[in-house]
Amino acid sequence: MKTKPTVFYLKFTPEAQEDVKTTAQYYEAQLAGLGKRFRMEVRNQLLLVKQNPFSRAIRYGSVRFAVIDKFPYSIHYTIHQQQITIHAIISDYRNPKEYWKHND
Repeated sequence: MKTKPTVFYLKFTPEAQEDVKTTAQYYEAQLAGLGKRFRMEVRNQLLLVKQNPFSRAIRYGSVRFAVIDKFPYSIHYTIHQQQITIHAIISDYRNPKEYWKHND
């Protein structure tokens, strides 16, 4: 008898939504279409995370991260039961521990 695969659900914090919005706006201001490309790369990485959320490394505490292709950003998330909470989309040049100090 086959077991039903676990379905994971994505939940975005308001901060994560704002991270995507402001970063896409920044890239769009640099070059037309680049903001859209950033959003597409974020979406692609989120689909992969949703398919196999435990495949990404734990970076600190229980927070995992997924690197966004072609952009120096990572998706920082936690898993609780079937929910994947997206906490932030942070530039790889920033110290994530500093981010969490301000957003606890």
